[in-house]
Amino acid sequence: MNRFATVLSASALSAIAFGAESYAAMPSAAGMPDSSIETTIQTMSPKDFNVIRLDSLKTHDTAHERFSGVSPTSPEARQLQAAVIANRSLAQKLEGEKVELTNIVGAEQAADGGMTFYVR
Repeated sequence: MNRFATVLSASALSAIAFGAESYAAMPSAAGMPDSSIETTIQTMSPKDFNVIRLDSLKTHDTAHERFSGVSPTSPEARQLQAAVIANRSLAQKLEGEKVELTNIVGAEQAADGGMTFYVR
């Protein structure tokens, strides 16, 4: 019985640890129905953005650690993609730079108001 309890405890702690990391990477994780980053993306100017491919980052980079586990088909990524598509001028500008909108997995707003999109 003691072995069973040990294995069960280890499994539960692992699930919590990995779940917490994924939870932190989700923009809507705070329980907000419409995250502020999506609202910002929908209204932002199509001039102030960067696009970074996750495979170009080092594995210990904060953004790589944060977004490498997010799938382009995950609900979190789909919310970001929908926000970009809702901002038609931004979507056209990104597509003009050969960015596949369905490959966006994350976004961060810089202190100067610009947005960085992370793609696979």
